[in-house]
Amino acid sequence: MGYDLNILREEEENNISKEEWIKYIESDIEFKRIEEFSTSFGNDETHTVSTPNGGLWMSKKGEVPFTFYEKYGEITVKNPEPWIIEKMIIIANKLDAVVKGEEGEIYDEEYLKDSFSNPFESENLKTEKIWWQFWK
Repeated sequence: MGYDLNILREEEENNISKEEWIKYIESDIEFKRIEEFSTSFGNDETHTVSTPNGGLWMSKKGEVPFTFYEKYGEITVKNPEPWIIEKMIIIANKLDAVVKGEEGEIYDEEYLKDSFSNPFESENLKTEKIWWQFWK
C-alpha cells in the first residue's frame, strides 16, 4: 500500500524511453543505476525488491529508489516526501515531462510553494517510520 507519484509525459504516444531514463541517471552525479533495492530490519532480516532499470538517488537526506516502468514510460516513487517531490519535478523538467499523482493531480513548482494544498506538509502525518517501509 502507499501512494505513487509518477514522472511521465501526458501524450501517450511520447512515453519516456528506457534510453532517456538511463541517460538521465548517468548525467546526474547523485544517481546510480540499480536492478534491485534492499533494506535491512533491526533483527538481521533483509527485504529486497526488484527494480529493473531503476535509479537510486543518493541524496543528503537518504537513498531513494526510483522505479522505471518501460511498458508505460513512467518513473515512479512510492510515498515521496516534499524534498523527493522537488527532485522529481527537476527530473520531469529535464525529461520534458510532468509529475502526476495516482488521482491525476499535477505536482509542480507552484504546488511546492502552496503548503495548504500539500498534504505531505501536515504535522499530523509525521511518523517515525521510513517512507518506503510501507510494511511496518
